[in-house]
Amino acid sequence: MQLDPKVQRIIDWRESIAVLPDNHFFEIIRMYLGEIKTPFNKQKLIEELGAFIRREETRRTLVSLLSETDLRIISAVKYISNATQEKLYSFFAGTYSFAALYERLLNLEERLILYRKCDRNGKTIVLINPHLEEDLAPYTKQSVLLEPPEYAGISYEAPASLSPELIAAFISFIHKNRDLCKADGTFKKRTESEIERLFPGKTEMLYNLTKAFINLSLIREVGEGFEIDKNKFLAFARLDERLQYAYFCVASAGRFSRSSLVRQAKLLLEVASSIPHEGFSRSIILRLAYLISEDQEDGTGVSSLGTSSRFSAILNRARAEQSETTSAISDFDSDLSSILDRLIECASLFGILSKKGTDIHDESIYVSGTIFDQKEFEETPKVLSVDAGFNVTLMPGLSLENLIPLMDFMELVQFDTAAVFEINRKSVMRGFDAGLSANKIFSLLKRYSPYEIPQNLEISVDDWSKSYSSATIYKGYVLQVSAEKAAITENNPAIAPFIAAKLAVGIYLLSVESDEQAQAIIARSGLDFIGKIKTPEKAYESIGFPEFAVPQKTDRFDTSEEPAPTSDEERAAHFEAMRAELEKLNLPQEKKEGLAQRIQHKIILSPVQLRADSVKYERIEAGGMDFSGKLHIVEGSISNNSMVELQFDDRVIVGIPLSITKTGTDATVLMEVMPDRDEKVLSIGQAKFVKRIRGSVLR
Repeated sequence: MQLDPKVQRIIDWRESIAVLPDNHFFEIIRMYLGEIKTPFNKQKLIEELGAFIRREETRRTLVSLLSETDLRIISAVKYISNATQEKLYSFFAGTYSFAALYERLLNLEERLILYRKCDRNGKTIVLINPHLEEDLAPYTKQSVLLEPPEYAGISYEAPASLSPELIAAFISFIHKNRDLCKADGTFKKRTESEIERLFPGKTEMLYNLTKAFINLSLIREVGEGFEIDKNKFLAFARLDERLQYAYFCVASAGRFSRSSLVRQAKLLLEVASSIPHEGFSRSIILRLAYLISEDQEDGTGVSSLGTSSRFSAILNRARAEQSETTSAISDFDSDLSSILDRLIECASLFGILSKKGTDIHDESIYVSGTIFDQKEFEETPKVLSVDAGFNVTLMPGLSLENLIPLMDFMELVQFDTAAVFEINRKSVMRGFDAGLSANKIFSLLKRYSPYEIPQNLEISVDDWSKSYSSATIYKGYVLQVSAEKAAITENNPAIAPFIAAKLAVGIYLLSVESDEQAQAIIARSGLDFIGKIKTPEKAYESIGFPEFAVPQKTDRFDTSEEPAPTSDEERAAHFEAMRAELEKLNLPQEKKEGLAQRIQHKIILSPVQLRADSVKYERIEAGGMDFSGKLHIVEGSISNNSMVELQFDDRVIVGIPLSITKTGTDATVLMEVMPDRDEKVLSIGQAKFVKRIRGSVLR
């Protein structure tokens, strides 16, 4: 019989209390229930603790004492499945230090809001106390984790962005400047100067675009540099424009397998389309990426995507893969928010994100980019203007697929508000090399121009065509048959599609790429006078680019604001009331300090808990010249298996002390430094301040 999920969570919570070491177990019981009377039953005490938490007054006080930071951390535990301490630190990177987050988690455990248990893999995960789930629900929304920005300045500049015209113009540039990169992949100085002249202010964007072209194999290296793989580029250009730009952005960071390319491009688009109109700061975008990338379906967290998340399914498949063939950057990145971290700048350049300003912490604020704007295209837009000097002005309106053939015979003059090209003898000859005829060139120009093509251009192109066809160098396979067999050969359905050119009567240039392909064609022709070759046919097929449904711009996350459970003033009033009650008690100073510390840490919910016998004074910090005090703190941390914080002039180190070595007037401690778990030897005497991070009663 399957238990109700909430019943199972309550059982898990009770077990987490039951397996505590005895000293921790009895400490928490004394803190909340008072002195333990003997004989006692451990399970009964756990039931009493549960009953204490379920009281309306207890739940109301526990929730009322939650600060904004508390709610943010609790919300992260709720929405990140199987939340570990490491996951939470990664999620809040840049917001909380490891020590601050660790101490806050311990405090929330002591206050009975959170608890820990081991999952099936032996990892310690953090969970919300099931007795408080309903009370916390109104205050633990995605909006708590994705705070709107506080603007310090607005960016009024129109963001530069990729466009089909810019990509096409750069293709034209590569046609003329094949040798554009050094051996290390960076632009040559001559290339940089020429790009800055033709594309003012777009050098960085085009450098990233070049890396993407190379890593997507849209351009290939030949003897004299790079050349465009036109067929592959046309296949790429048929993709949704937003998908093109996402692939460009990901590929600018390295070469990836197909599955990793899709995974990262999809994450990028999912995140960009989920940013609200007021924008998010960079750090909040990384949190957004973390939430989207989280697989919530088999964990205890609450899904922030819903059960139909397409991205969740991709994540499951990616995590199941053992390994894939290699790439310039690791194919699997366990922290998907770090993927976004390296893509944000490029995404801003390419128009997937747009920088809207800066916040009060001088952090950039981004909104969804221009690629998500609705665009309406005419079926055959008239965007070309050809003048008598053979200059072509290109206005926006054509897709990349329609622009690529135009770049075969036009040479870029300038790219600014509009792109200006020139048609000259060299560029037209390049078009003929690409398989265009004079008639095809005229057809393309007339299709997209609202005016007649200048007659002198038509005359010049015709002259260049005659000159081009007057002499030809061929490379390939040539079939020669006798004159009387020529007609049969030309009309043979197996051979005719592969005749690229008729060089003379009975002499044909074949468009085949290998001996095997040529032999297979002849075999299929059935012409026995050529001879039968029994080599099996081999099929060659180029793999296209993977497609997926592009996410629409949407408010994915619930950003509705819920009033905080209490104000700062109301919480302060509670603390003052508890301190006033404490002052009325006739207690030793050490006991008062211990209870005052509990009030500060929000463990005291009512005056009933102000009992001297429930507290033991502990010294947890020392500094300055108090060497023996600092040494005592570290020694105590080792015996309690607690973390310790060492503050030096230039840094703060947090970790688990492993051993102490005394050296004359000083002592060093071997520490496992968090969160990287590197071992370091540090001076205790030189530390300005030493603090033991309070151990958790639920540890």
